[in-house]
Amino acid sequence: MAVIALARMTVADGLRQPLTWLTTLIAVVLVVLSYVFGMFNFETQDRIRMLCTAGVAVGVLNGLFLAVVGASTAIHEELASRTALTLFAKPMPRGSFLLGKALGIWLVVVLSLAVVALAHAAALGLALYTGFEDLGDNHDHGSLTQGLSVPWDAVIAAHLLSLAHTAILTCLAAVLALRLPLIANILACFALFVLGHLLPGLDIMGAVLVPALAAFNIDDALQLPGQRLSWTYCGTACLYAVLYCAGCLLVGLAVFKRQDIP
Repeated sequence: MAVIALARMTVADGLRQPLTWLTTLIAVVLVVLSYVFGMFNFETQDRIRMLCTAGVAVGVLNGLFLAVVGASTAIHEELASRTALTLFAKPMPRGSFLLGKALGIWLVVVLSLAVVALAHAAALGLALYTGFEDLGDNHDHGSLTQGLSVPWDAVIAAHLLSLAHTAILTCLAAVLALRLPLIANILACFALFVLGHLLPGLDIMGAVLVPALAAFNIDDALQLPGQRLSWTYCGTACLYAVLYCAGCLLVGLAVFKRQDIP
């Protein structure tokens, strides 16, 4: 299928970009620094909670940057270089082009976030084993780590929700790239990211024009002892992401069909 072929080409191109691996490396370094900073807290369980939240936040920001910059750049390059005209002459439907590019960029983000999530899991495992103490110290690590716990189900769910969160940003960036200049598109997506997380604080939950990105935040399950994770809520959030992405791409296709490629 044309969508799969284009998505594979986009993934291969994205993985060849030094920016992808540089961003991923920076994210992994930030996870390591989160572990180091945890040593300066007093309560070990509080350090664990901080590391849980910090690792997820790093993954979200990594996904934000890769999705927005990657999708914006990929679409603009195809249109500016007129490569898209060659693809449409094969012929390839414009809908397949838009979906294939968005899917390919999102898969690149998935691979990057998988690396960050593995680094996060390793940091949490090390924290549980050492209690944030130096491995070379003559401490009884068993006594230091007794009673410590990591809400692994919430950590896994948070990283999965970050993928849904990133899918929305990828589709937004791909659709806006059809009309906006590169820098304006990136700034607009970053602004929507901020608004999507700030509006709930004003008792306004975005849904259509501004996506409800705060719906993918489950910090309570990561931070509060005894707070149970609702998989029903996570499933509903993922369903919202699928519907929003589908609607966003349909709007983008309607615009793209009427757009002349210079």
